[in-house]
Amino acid sequence: MVVYQEFKDLKGVSSPVHWAMGMFDGLHLGHAGVIAAAVEGAARDGGIPAVLTFRTHPLARVRPESVPAAIMAVEAEKFALMEELGVRMVLNLEFSSRLASMSPEEFIGELCSSCRVAEIAVGEDWHFGRGRAGNVETLRLLAGRCGFRVTAVPPILKDGERVSSTRIREAVRAADFSQASAMLGRPYRWKGRVVHGRQLGRQLNYPTANMKPGSGVQPPHGVYAVRARVNGSEYGGVANLGVRPTVEEKGGELLLETHLFGQPGDIYGREMEVEPVRFLRPEAKFPSLEELKSQLARDAANAAEVLKREE
Repeated sequence: MVVYQEFKDLKGVSSPVHWAMGMFDGLHLGHAGVIAAAVEGAARDGGIPAVLTFRTHPLARVRPESVPAAIMAVEAEKFALMEELGVRMVLNLEFSSRLASMSPEEFIGELCSSCRVAEIAVGEDWHFGRGRAGNVETLRLLAGRCGFRVTAVPPILKDGERVSSTRIREAVRAADFSQASAMLGRPYRWKGRVVHGRQLGRQLNYPTANMKPGSGVQPPHGVYAVRARVNGSEYGGVANLGVRPTVEEKGGELLLETHLFGQPGDIYGREMEVEPVRFLRPEAKFPSLEELKSQLARDAANAAEVLKREE
C-alpha cells in the first residue's frame, strides 16, 4: 500500500481511483463499510481502492478545544488495518488553513484535477468543505460535472443505535470492552514496544512487561485481567494502567504494567498486544510495598479466575 501526503503526489497515478473518504478514527464497523464500498467498486469496475483521510482532526484547526481523543493514535497501525481491508492507496492530507478554506466545489475540483476519480464512497452523514457546507447531495451534484459515482453508505447499528467513534470512546472510558469491541469489529487492545521499568515488580515477585499505552482514549486507571500476545505466543495476565502512586511521589507517566502468567523470556524491545478483558479495581496508593505485594497476589488470583471463566 502506498501513502501520499498531498494532492500533487497523485499526478503519477494513471488508473481510475475509487475513494473512501473520512477521518476513520478507530476504523470501526461503520468505517469498514465505507472502505468496503470503495474496495468492491474497484474490484467490480477496475481501478485502485483508496482512502482519503487527514493526519490531524479537522477540529484541531477550527475548534481545538473540541478535538476528541483518538481511538487509534498510532498511524502505522491504522494504515495496516486499512491494508487488511483491501486498500491499496492512501491520501493522508494535513488539514491546513488552505484546506479548511476550500469550498466543497474547490475540494472535489482539486481531487478530480489530481487523478481520475471513478467513485467516492462516504457515510450518509458525511460533510466536507468550508464550514462543513458539503454533504452527499453536494457530492452527487459534483459527480454529474466530474463524471464519478457516489456511494452513500448507511450507518451500522448495534443494539439499535448507530456505531460511532463517540459511542466507542464512551464504552472504553466505562471499561465496557465487549461493547467497544463489538463496534470496532475486533478486540479493543493496547499495542506497543516493551520498555524497561524500575524493576520493582521483579523485586515483589511479580515481574511486569511495561509499555506506553499511547495518547488515545483510555479506560479508567486501575487493574485489569488481560490477554497478551508477544513473540508469537499468547498469555493470560494481570495489568495495571496508571501512574504508580505507591512508588511515585507525584505520580509518574502513564504506563501499562503487565504481569504475564507464564515464562515469555526476554521480551524487552518486542512488540506486545494487550487486550483488557475485565476491570478488577481502581488504581490505589498503598501504605507500604508489603501491602502492595499482598494486593498483587490477590489481583493475580482474581485475574486468573476471570480468564478461566471467559474461556
